[in-house]
Amino acid sequence: MSRLRQERDDIVILATTLFIVPLTWLLIGWRWPRAVSGHDGLANLLVLLQALVDEKGEWSRLAYRADLLGGMKVRDAVGPFPVFGLLARRGLSPTAILDLTTFLLQAVIAFLGARAAAGLATAWSGRDARVGPMLHLAGVWACAFAPVLGWKIGAGHQTLVTGMLPFLAAFALVVAAAAGTATGTLVLVATGALAGGVLFTGHQMVVYGVIFGGPILAGTWWALGRRASDLVLPGAAVLSAALLALPELWGVLAHAFGSDSLRAVHGMRITYSYLTGQPLDWLASLLWARDVLRPSQPQILHHEINNPIGPMLLLLALVPWRRARALAVGLGASAGAALLFSVNAHPISDAMLLLLPPLGSFRVPTRAILPALSVLPILALAAVLREQDRPRLRPALTGLGAVGIYLAPALLRELAGWTLAAATAFRPRRLGRLAAVPAAAVFTMLAAGGLAAFRERAISFDAFPDGDALLARARHLGDEARRARPAIGSPLVRVSASFEWPELLSNTAVATGLSSLDGYYFPQRRLVELMCATRGQAYQPNSLLLRFPPERPSSRALFQLYDVGGRLDESGAVRPLIDTAGPAWFATRVRHAESFTALGRELVSLREDLALQARRTVWLVDADPRVARAALPEPVDVRCAAARVDGVETPGGTTIAVAHVSSPADCPLTFAMNYAETLRAVARGSDGRTRAADVFPSYGALAGVWVPKGASEVQVTAHVVRPPWPGLWRAFGVALLAWQTMYSPRRRRP
Repeated sequence: MSRLRQERDDIVILATTLFIVPLTWLLIGWRWPRAVSGHDGLANLLVLLQALVDEKGEWSRLAYRADLLGGMKVRDAVGPFPVFGLLARRGLSPTAILDLTTFLLQAVIAFLGARAAAGLATAWSGRDARVGPMLHLAGVWACAFAPVLGWKIGAGHQTLVTGMLPFLAAFALVVAAAAGTATGTLVLVATGALAGGVLFTGHQMVVYGVIFGGPILAGTWWALGRRASDLVLPGAAVLSAALLALPELWGVLAHAFGSDSLRAVHGMRITYSYLTGQPLDWLASLLWARDVLRPSQPQILHHEINNPIGPMLLLLALVPWRRARALAVGLGASAGAALLFSVNAHPISDAMLLLLPPLGSFRVPTRAILPALSVLPILALAAVLREQDRPRLRPALTGLGAVGIYLAPALLRELAGWTLAAATAFRPRRLGRLAAVPAAAVFTMLAAGGLAAFRERAISFDAFPDGDALLARARHLGDEARRARPAIGSPLVRVSASFEWPELLSNTAVATGLSSLDGYYFPQRRLVELMCATRGQAYQPNSLLLRFPPERPSSRALFQLYDVGGRLDESGAVRPLIDTAGPAWFATRVRHAESFTALGRELVSLREDLALQARRTVWLVDADPRVARAALPEPVDVRCAAARVDGVETPGGTTIAVAHVSSPADCPLTFAMNYAETLRAVARGSDGRTRAADVFPSYGALAGVWVPKGASEVQVTAHVVRPPWPGLWRAFGVALLAWQTMYSPRRRRP
């Protein structure tokens, strides 16, 4: 096949895939403008996208948001996913952005899968393998609508789906380089998938793709010739993607390795703190059926414990394993390691955590099977393409069979799928004509059965909710509350919601546009440490969904520091809750605590007097390295008793707060928001001169500023961390991408 024809075919495959994906969603019952996701898709992603839409798609303006969880580094904690920003700049609604992004992710998965399958078939058969229209449709269903993705998309885990892209891109490039079937279209799509995959917050799957997908990649390369030159293309694509993403990724990496992140990159062991796989759950995952899940397992865990494989597994018997022994070893090693790791099989799981420390930073180890599951339909399609002319495919009968298996009841669908797969894989004579059904037809019918299993899981959370209507309802409630009490329009003046909508969970107050300490995102580490300390608990790095019931003494202590002075009810009324220290205040002395535990006990012991004591005393945690680094002077000048805050403004964007102050000496000022390493402060004197002011963690978690004498204004901004010469790195990435797209070797392999 000529290179020009191959390029044209890839463009056609990509374009038609982008068309097939949304049409398939229409087939399974979705309608515009409903959301394809429930659960985290509503409570987390839609609220995040609403904030991004409000900022016109500018991720830099979400470097820090004081209204989320007491103050949060949104951009670097979530990851500046470029697709979200691009669609938000077009003025699309949060639901439209979520849906279109999901369609794009699925289209990329399907395209990479089809290209990898065609490359493998070409290498195995020694002739050009083309994906015809029927198999293309079936391939899209098998790869992009695999049953396991029904769980992930339905639950709103697009982050995990995005994190799978780097492994799939690397797999497609390794195959294409070895088979000599690479095209510019494939390189561009794969490089984009690599870059986008590392920018979003699905880094667990990026790490799992390296560790558990590595054996698959190595086995594929070895089975297809193990030539060092075949690593040039995938290596160049990975490097190009890294250079292109580096300017935006730099801040994400700085956050991950810094003191603001909930979880450290190394030295943690939270793998089995939430969920451990069970052998019975893995046995149930062999089937499409959802009803085989154990009733003893909570329904909220089904999307994590069930990783459906289905009858497509039997089609692996068609793969020429004698020619692909190394691939069999790699795939077996990946699946075996994932299973043993997920069930915490000692001592293997202990050895993996010891030798591979990043594994200890992620929970839900059952996700380790996803790299192996993602190549299952690719290998099946490749095997079918290798022998698709033996015997001839009849589209009409195949289409009728696909419709029948899609519409069949679950039990009948299961029996029919396994029977067809067994007949095709082993060709027993006793089955007569059934054993003569073309493999391509069986693959198409199994893809339709998998699509039905996908639908069952995708709609199990909520049958395509109206996300925009939900957000509009929440915003209306927030507008009513602000009209009644304008002061709560400031991000530093917070409310505690007396209710939760089940779709939004603890992000209900945030969705109204009001500031709240409750929330469901990635809170700052020091807030969680302070929360756990006031509750008398050990630090809990899994604390993503935070609730602060007002009846708890620990909550009332934090309310006084974080200016949570009002209680919001479902009618939009805000009633007084507790006296607070205000949005910002000066202190006249410093008090030290040796740890968060000691600080938490002391703060709670002050009960309702904490707000008054906070205006007099600033507490510092000596164990915090950022406190030591600030090297704050002591004692506080006695003239600080006359220091005052005349008002606080919150302009928005990267300018978090502007305090109008009177400071007769160098005095400690505290803002009712979380400290972050990226916060910067500038003090302006009455003469107009500006001076940098030190920002430090006060009261363990809050943002303190040491204000110089004579200051009349203190401005706190959020710094977007970037590498030196960001444009240069991106230029290198573009140059490398251009080279590999146009000139990288793509000669046909024997």
